[in-house]
Amino acid sequence: MEDENTNHSSGQSDDASISSAERRRLKRLKAKDERRAERRSVSEKSRLITIAIIIGAVLVFGGIGYVIYSGSSAQAKSMESFSQCLRDKGAVIYGNNWCQYTQKQMHMFGEQFSRLKYVVCDENKALCDEKKITTTPTWEIDGRMYPQVQTLEALSQLSGCRI
Repeated sequence: MEDENTNHSSGQSDDASISSAERRRLKRLKAKDERRAERRSVSEKSRLITIAIIIGAVLVFGGIGYVIYSGSSAQAKSMESFSQCLRDKGAVIYGNNWCQYTQKQMHMFGEQFSRLKYVVCDENKALCDEKKITTTPTWEIDGRMYPQVQTLEALSQLSGCRI
């Protein structure tokens, strides 16, 4: 019994031995530690949110890039086979490099224009005169002449080549 009383009284004496100033100081230290932990927690949350935003942006832009690339790659493949078909069928485009309308027609084919049979009338005057080319560009498909810029759809219908 004495031991219990001794322990109990010694516990009371420990509380009593801590001054009120010391208790306030310990309370302040505890509050300060809690604020630090809270700031670390907020900082950690901010860091995680930032990382999530960056990962999200990478995924979104990566997805958009993939869609654009795969779409443009399929479109380029289609234009490649369309241009090659026109050449295989003997289609010829007569034009001049300085002509804005010939340039517009060239632009429709992009890099695949080089696959087409292209006759520059300034360099082949006799041939263009013989073919009675008065307007550039002029397409020759199956022996018939089609002056002016032609849409890809019109060229497809005239030639039987699929876009």
